Amino acid sequence: MLSKDDMLRRQAMWKLVKDQIHHFFKSRGYLEFRVPSLVRYPDMEPTVDPFCLNLEVPGQEPIKAALMTSPEFSMKKLVAAGFDRIYTTQRVFRNGEALGPHNAPEFSLLEWYRVGGDYKDCMQETMDLVNTVLEIEEDWPRIKHADANVDDAGDPHVDEKRFFLMDYPVEEAALAKISEDGTYAERFEAYADGMELCNGFSELIDPVEQRARFEKEQEKNRAAGKCVFGIDEELLEALAKIDKPLCGNALGVDRLAMLKYGISDINDLHTFPPRERFGNSD
Repeated sequence: MLSKDDMLRRQAMWKLVKDQIHHFFKSRGYLEFRVPSLVRYPDMEPTVDPFCLNLEVPGQEPIKAALMTSPEFSMKKLVAAGFDRIYTTQRVFRNGEALGPHNAPEFSLLEWYRVGGDYKDCMQETMDLVNTVLEIEEDWPRIKHADANVDDAGDPHVDEKRFFLMDYPVEEAALAKISEDGTYAERFEAYADGMELCNGFSELIDPVEQRARFEKEQEKNRAAGKCVFGIDEELLEALAKIDKPLCGNALGVDRLAMLKYGISDINDLHTFPPRERFGNSD
């Protein structure tokens, strides 16, 4: 167990980063929301595994549920309700994560949405946010996925310390809008000091296309023997109400704090390090 002084030091680092994030978004007119951590319909992307559980409610059949892997579905429902600029910082949970230097099964995720913007606007805002937290002024190069020598694990190899990777292949669109000419997905990721910081999009708001992607993801998860959840019909109804372009981004707060303080291992940031709680004891 950490010493009291070490706990206070780590807490102080967290507080400063969180305070900087809140000040940044509130100064730009964003409204903060808190959304559920226990959900009935989690993200179904095959590369993200939720913690699956049965919710016991007296007088009802058990309900298949999960701990949230991302607040995205709830946030888009808020956009459909009429909120143009929103953000949240949430604890999220992902199963199957290695207890390595950059990963943990539970971590903090910053997610924000802006009506009327696209992924290029979101890249600019991401750069402004990270520069603010790092207290620097720096222009981050934007490199197309096709030019980044991306390896089989999805990691780019470029001669830049901090950069955006953009214009992903259509088959890696996730929840992103496809370009008008159909040749790439309007998706980006930010990388700094060898870490992926975020995953942002011009958001897909077509409910018909979204349903088709959900159905494909269900089949992939079923074939892989993973938990298969139903489709969030309320989300599809919400998407149909969004009549303007929408951009969004999900950024790892832990990794942003690591970047600010020059910490190379996420376990050296947490007050209760994941590797100590869940690593092999022998």
